[in-house]
Amino acid sequence: MDKIYRARPTSRLKIRSFANQIRKIVGLEKSTDFPILAVFEFLSAQGIFTFEILPKEDMENKCGETFPEERHILIREDIYEEAYKEIPFARTTLAHELYHLFFHGGEAISLCRTDSEIKARRAYEDPEWQANCFAGELLVPKDLVVGMSVEEVMKNCNVSVTMAKTQLEHYSRG
Repeated sequence: MDKIYRARPTSRLKIRSFANQIRKIVGLEKSTDFPILAVFEFLSAQGIFTFEILPKEDMENKCGETFPEERHILIREDIYEEAYKEIPFARTTLAHELYHLFFHGGEAISLCRTDSEIKARRAYEDPEWQANCFAGELLVPKDLVVGMSVEEVMKNCNVSVTMAKTQLEHYSRG
């Protein structure tokens, strides 16, 4: 049975602000197609964290796993290969794991992205919700997609239909 973790409560607006800061720091605040793999590899090359690519059989159903205290990320080999092919789910996984690294560093726990997400706590306290929210905010920037259709967001931001719909739904609320 999966353990359920509770993170510091964090709002979508705070997460959006952090995603926008990341985009600004790397000079991509006006780019709809965020190069998450290049940024991931660049940050690692700068010594901000280390990562390993592991075979699928070693990671079981985990797509990625982050150890914030060690500043270390594990990525399943097929996910990493798909990130090179610009597959939306793989791109989302890299962004998701980066959030765990940056925001859950004070917690001495392992945080995993599995094929079945845990949904047993308030969303804003759920480290998995927070990481998914960050991936959406980073890969689908509100100020650049206002007025776009789901299909346009999918194409311009290179994200899944689910992410495009979710982000546009949140953005339409204000």
